[in-house]
Amino acid sequence: MNTLCTRCALWVRRATAQAEPLPLNVIRAFSRSSPTRKHHGVPAFTATGNPELDDVLLSMRQTHFIPAYLSEPERRMIFGTKHRQQLLDNPQSVIIGDEEIELKWIDRRKEIPNRTKLFHKAISLMSASSEGGHEGEAKAWENLPALLTGLKKAHAVPPEKAMAKIVRKAVGCGRIGIIIQCLHQVEHTGMSLQMPEVLNNVIYGLRTLAQKDGWSEEALGKALKDSQQIAILLEMKEHGGGGIIKTNDARGRKEVIGVFLELAAMHAYKFQNGKDVDGKVKMYAERLMDRLEFASQPPSSTPPSNGPVYSMLNAVPILNGLRLAQKILDEEMPKSELANKLITEYEAALTSLAAAIEAQRPSNGSYGDQALRVWLSVTKE
Repeated sequence: MNTLCTRCALWVRRATAQAEPLPLNVIRAFSRSSPTRKHHGVPAFTATGNPELDDVLLSMRQTHFIPAYLSEPERRMIFGTKHRQQLLDNPQSVIIGDEEIELKWIDRRKEIPNRTKLFHKAISLMSASSEGGHEGEAKAWENLPALLTGLKKAHAVPPEKAMAKIVRKAVGCGRIGIIIQCLHQVEHTGMSLQMPEVLNNVIYGLRTLAQKDGWSEEALGKALKDSQQIAILLEMKEHGGGGIIKTNDARGRKEVIGVFLELAAMHAYKFQNGKDVDGKVKMYAERLMDRLEFASQPPSSTPPSNGPVYSMLNAVPILNGLRLAQKILDEEMPKSELANKLITEYEAALTSLAAAIEAQRPSNGSYGDQALRVWLSVTKE
C-alpha cells in the first residue's frame, strides 16, 4: 500500500493552501466574527421609559459610539461606498467586549446626525424625564456615565461649559449622586473637578440640595456623605490633587472649605445638640480660618451686570459656616478675634449686596432672585 509520511503530508497540505487562497468574503461567510477585543465594550444604554430619549441615545450609539470602537479597516468598511453591497451579501460582525456587533453600512452624508445636537438633546430629555416622576423615567440620568464614556472614546469630550450645564441639570433633578459617579470615572467620562465651572456647580449643588430641603437631617446627612466623596476626589491627580497644595488648588479655596464647614456645622447645630461630636466642625473651621487669614477680603457689595452673583453664592456659606462654628465651638473657635471681624465685615457687605439686588427687582428664577434666596436661607436661621 502506498502511503505518505507525516512530513510529506504536511508539505502537500501547505502547498494546496498556498495554491488556492480563499477570498476574504468567503472566510468571513464561514466565520463571521473577529476575535474579542481586549478593551471594554461599547457603552450601552438602559431603557428610560421616554421613547424620544431612548431613540436619541440609540442613534448616538449606532452612528457615533460604535464607529469609534472599530478598527480603521472596519470603519472603512462601514463608511466606504464600495463595501455597501458586500456587507449586504456577506453580513459581518465583530466582538467588542462581550457583545457581537453587526457591521452595517452607514451613509456619511445622510445617516449621521449632528453629535453635538444629539448630546444637548439627550441632556435636556434626561432632565425632562426626571421631572416626569414615572418609574421608568427615573432611570434617565443613569445613562449619563455611558453617554460621557462614549463621547470620550469618540474624542468628543464636552467642553467645560457643557459639563457645567450637565451638573446644573442633574442637581436640579436631585441627581448629584450620578455626577459624583461620573467624577469617580474621570478616566472614562472626562468629567473633572479641574474644570472650575464644574467644581463651582458641584460644590454649590451640595449646598443647594440641603437648603432646598429645609436643612433636614436626611438632606444634611446625604450632603455630608457627598461632600466626603468630593473631598476624596479632590485628592486625586485627575482632579488636580497631589502631595502639595498648589496656587488655586481647589482644596485650599475658601469657597470650597466654606461649604464643607457650613454643612458640618449646620448638622451639628441642628441634630447633635450643638456639639462637634466628630470634630469636623473644628477641622473645617481651622482650615477656613487659615485660608481667610491671608484672603480676608469681604465680598463685593455691587451686583454684576449679568450672570450669576458669585459674590453672594460664594460668601454666604462662609458667613453661615463661621457663625454656626462660633456658636458650636465657643472658646475653641480658631482665631476667634479674626473670625468676629470677618463675620461683621461679611454681614455688612452681603446686606448691602442684597439691598442692591432687590433694587434691581429681579424676576422669578433669575440670577438675582437665586442670590436673594440663598441670602434669605441663612438670615432666617
